[in-house]
Amino acid sequence: MGNQNLQIWEAVEKTDPQHTKPFNRGGGFKGTATNATYLAKRATETFGPMGIGWGVEVEREEYVEGAPLDGNGTRETIHKVLVKLWYKHGEQRGEIRQYGQTTFIGKNKHGLTTDEEHAKKSLTDGMSKCLSLLGFSADIHLGRYDDNKYVAEVSREFSEKREAERRANSPKISEQQCGKILDLIKATDTDVIKFCDAYGIQEVNELLAADFDGAYGALTKKLNKKRQEATQ
Repeated sequence: MGNQNLQIWEAVEKTDPQHTKPFNRGGGFKGTATNATYLAKRATETFGPMGIGWGVEVEREEYVEGAPLDGNGTRETIHKVLVKLWYKHGEQRGEIRQYGQTTFIGKNKHGLTTDEEHAKKSLTDGMSKCLSLLGFSADIHLGRYDDNKYVAEVSREFSEKREAERRANSPKISEQQCGKILDLIKATDTDVIKFCDAYGIQEVNELLAADFDGAYGALTKKLNKKRQEATQ
C-alpha cells in the first residue's frame, strides 16, 4: 500500500510533453515550462471545477522597483502578487500561498518596454508555483525532463492514454454489425483473441464503427480465399 500522503503527488507528478516548451533566461539558464491551462485542467481533474473544488485568490499586490534602466531615473519595475490557492481533498480543505512575479517595466535591445499582461502572468506564475508544491508536474521540477529517455517514455505513456480515451469515446459497431463479424470469424476459423488484439479491443463488440469496413473486408477476403482453396 502506497503512502497516503503522496496520493495527490503521485497522481499528478507526470507531465504530458505535448503541453510543455523549453525556455531560456538570462545567464544561460534553460528549463521547461508547463502550459498553465494544462495545469488548470489537471487541477480540475483532481479537485473538481475551478471555483467549486479549487481556486486562486490574490491576497497582496505590489510593484517593486529594481535596477536603473537609463540615466533619466527610470528603473525596472517588478509586479508581485501573493497568491492563495485553495483546494478540497475529501472532506478537507487545503491552502497554499506562493508569490508570482512578472517584469512590468523593463528594457530590451529596442529600448524600454512595458508588459500589458503582467497582472495575468504574475497570477499564473503564483498559481503554477502553488500547484507545484502539491506535486503537479513534479517530474519537471525534479529535473527528470533533462533525461531524454524519460521524456520519450512519458510521451509514449500519454500518447497511449490519449489513444485509449479516443477509442473509449468513439462510436462502436452495432449489434447487427457485431453479428456479421462474429459469423465471419467463425466461418474463417479466425482466432478471436488475435482479432481483438489487432484492433486493440477486449471483445468483438468493442470494435470501433470506423474499423468495421476494414475488418469486414479483410474477413470476407479471407473467407473467399478459404472457399477457393476448398474447391481446388
